[in-house]
Amino acid sequence: MRKFFVTMIMLVLLAILWAQNQIKITWWYEEVTPEHLNAMIKDLVEPYEKTHPNVDVEITVKTQLLEVLRAAIVAGKGPDIVMTMGPAEANRYAKAGLLFPLDEYIRKSGLDKEIPSLFLEIGKVYGKIYSIPKTIESMGIIYNKTLFEKNGWKIPKTREEWVALCEAIKKKGIIPVVAGNANWRPTNEHFVTVYLNHYAGPENVYKALTGQMSWSDPVFVKAIEMFKNDFKKYWPEFSVYTTLAPEDFVPMVATRQAAMLVIGTWGFQWVGDPAYWPSDDEWGWAPFPSLRDEVPYPIVDIGIGTTLSVNKSSKNPDVAADFLINIFTNKEGLGKLQKDFPGEWIAPVNIPSEAIPKDVDPVFVEHIQTQYKLLKEGKYGYTTWTFLGPETWQWCYEGIEKVWLDEITPEEYMKKWDEIFKKEFKEGIVPPVPPRK
Repeated sequence: MRKFFVTMIMLVLLAILWAQNQIKITWWYEEVTPEHLNAMIKDLVEPYEKTHPNVDVEITVKTQLLEVLRAAIVAGKGPDIVMTMGPAEANRYAKAGLLFPLDEYIRKSGLDKEIPSLFLEIGKVYGKIYSIPKTIESMGIIYNKTLFEKNGWKIPKTREEWVALCEAIKKKGIIPVVAGNANWRPTNEHFVTVYLNHYAGPENVYKALTGQMSWSDPVFVKAIEMFKNDFKKYWPEFSVYTTLAPEDFVPMVATRQAAMLVIGTWGFQWVGDPAYWPSDDEWGWAPFPSLRDEVPYPIVDIGIGTTLSVNKSSKNPDVAADFLINIFTNKEGLGKLQKDFPGEWIAPVNIPSEAIPKDVDPVFVEHIQTQYKLLKEGKYGYTTWTFLGPETWQWCYEGIEKVWLDEITPEEYMKKWDEIFKKEFKEGIVPPVPPRK
């Protein structure tokens, strides 16, 4: 009996000691389906925990992640792994001294030789890297292919074809482009990005991003004027737009209430989910059309959809950084996510073809192949959430609502944009933009 009690006491002590040695790494994630959350746990978290038995990684889904995370980080709290919707927000935190530098961990893992310099440079603030891109993405059109084929509608390549298509769709009593910002206000900037690049052109956007051209130039003002008019004609009314979330507007395309989504790579996570695409209609993808004769077709607007960083306030920054780096070196897990979570884990590393499941959605594969091809050929534009400074980025998606509501003119919108950008450019917090090919 005495041996039994001694054994029990030792087991209890060992359990206490084990619990004391356990390290918990927290990661707040944006709203996501249970299936996709489980996929990340299965493909990324569990393999790490298996090789690091003293570490528990906990992913918590947060509604309105942008606001919740911002409040927590500024207060010196929040998760160990900081996920933002792009470099602009990550650089805001880094500038305030709220993130942990990752240079040493990137170098030791060899990721500095694998991740293209474009995507590492953009995470630099004051000479140090504070964020790594989780997803490389681009804007385009996801459309109801069955509906298009039934009506004989063709993919538009020019401004004239775009207007003609939208008018033909409207005549059928169908919304040409459906979207909403109910759960993500920066959705607004997705369309600003498209119109700036496809009307003004990538070369002019590049010049403005590098301080060689004013954002108040007439070519940008005209792009916003065109977008304002198109938004009022071809998108849902603003009062409806502000009430729609992905679970509302994606099914509208599937059920032929709307014809198209002007959306980024992340849209593929929804069209492959029966809860979001509740019909047998097929979907298709295409680049957005050129909106001016001087702008070539096709181009894709390349961006970093999400960044990952380590919280400066983390109790275990070394472990958090190790887990973060492991995400990008776990090629098998990243390969599985191309099927398990399409559109959200296109990491900037080389994923061997044998690591990608054979039954990945062919439309998604076409999108990825086109994206990489055009990027390699230099036929790409720039997304606002990737290449703007944090304050300019915020004005981009907040100020455009004032344009839609006729509270300010496109000229006033771009004038203020230019003023904020020049200030941030002078302060050195605008992400660096590598020279175009």
